[in-house]
Amino acid sequence: MNSKADKYEKVLKLAKSRGFFWEAFEIYGGVSGFLDFGPLGVLLKRKISEMWIKWFVKSEGFVEVETPVINPEVVFKASGHIDSFKEPAFRCLNCNRRFRADHLVEEALGLSSVEVENMDLKALQKLASDKGLRCPECKGELSEPYYFTTMFKTFIGPYMEDVGYGRPEAAQGMFLAFKRVLDLKRGKLPFAIAQVGKVLRNEISPRQGPIRLREFTIMELELFIDPEDPKCPRISEVENERLRIVPAEARIKGSEEPLELTVREYLDRGLIGMEWLAYFMVRAKQFIEYLGIPHNYQRFVEKLPWERAHYSSQGFDQEIFLDRWGWVEVSGHNYRTDYDLKRHMEYSGVDMTVYKQLEKPISVRKILVEPVYETIRRDFGENSDAVVKLIMGTNPEILTKSLANNGVIR
Repeated sequence: MNSKADKYEKVLKLAKSRGFFWEAFEIYGGVSGFLDFGPLGVLLKRKISEMWIKWFVKSEGFVEVETPVINPEVVFKASGHIDSFKEPAFRCLNCNRRFRADHLVEEALGLSSVEVENMDLKALQKLASDKGLRCPECKGELSEPYYFTTMFKTFIGPYMEDVGYGRPEAAQGMFLAFKRVLDLKRGKLPFAIAQVGKVLRNEISPRQGPIRLREFTIMELELFIDPEDPKCPRISEVENERLRIVPAEARIKGSEEPLELTVREYLDRGLIGMEWLAYFMVRAKQFIEYLGIPHNYQRFVEKLPWERAHYSSQGFDQEIFLDRWGWVEVSGHNYRTDYDLKRHMEYSGVDMTVYKQLEKPISVRKILVEPVYETIRRDFGENSDAVVKLIMGTNPEILTKSLANNGVIR
């Protein structure tokens, strides 16, 4: 038996026998993507989440919220998940098994994620057809690829029209809580909201044991800053820390070799777009080191434009190296801009604008137009209302220039 596989199997067996975790619904044959955590597993999970809260929340003076797992459909329409949270899939026409299309193509044909990630359904179909790709389970013929929404759909209450979804991330609850927390923070930026809780992702073909699940606990933090003042006041504490990063530019050229530079060097070269992003990447690296995974077994991979989530303008995946699975993502770091808040403002009609007090007041000279109604009625009679409407709807500067140049408004 392969030694790497043997180690993995031994760890799984030990985890079950010692009461860390085992397959859920075991007496009914189990269901892929779901685990039960036993007595020691619960304690271990709790210890890690408490450490995370201490590391990222309490030490930074941030706050926590707890929001529902089930959200009404409008939340994910606004966030863009309804349109974007989907993956390509193949169905075996013989055994009816489903497979994530991009992963199957990568593994069967030995292609990299960079080569496959940007392929649409037509490209995946052509590649599968040209290479004679078959079902890995029964060697049956595969269907044409199709998109599968990886959110669990449900109904809220007894009304079938009240559609809801299980949240695939905890972030949207924090964005919806933004206005409330902003008030509690007396309208001052920056601040961050954290949440630890369950999320649901209806994975097409979950595997890799506890690494890829359909239900799992996530620890998320959303930082809100003033885009006109994006400096991180704590960057000096980490700017000499070294990070191992695989830049997007290198990945496009086919290289997965990481750079190893200081945070200051990455910022000065523009490889990390903002200080806050760099700060939390360092904190994440330090946290994983604290959990026992050394620096040289970690890296950050910059997402390519077509790999990034729909809300992200720059993103990095933090990965760790495992003997069995290679590089595996453990955290994601994205600059989401104001995408989410703007979308929820648009869909809800609720103003989430942050108003800030300037250090020095700014005086602005404005021209105000005040129609003299008696004169307008005398001169224009029954057309006076239309004239007033026209005057009030015209830029005051245009009115002023017309009066100055012509003596009349034209």
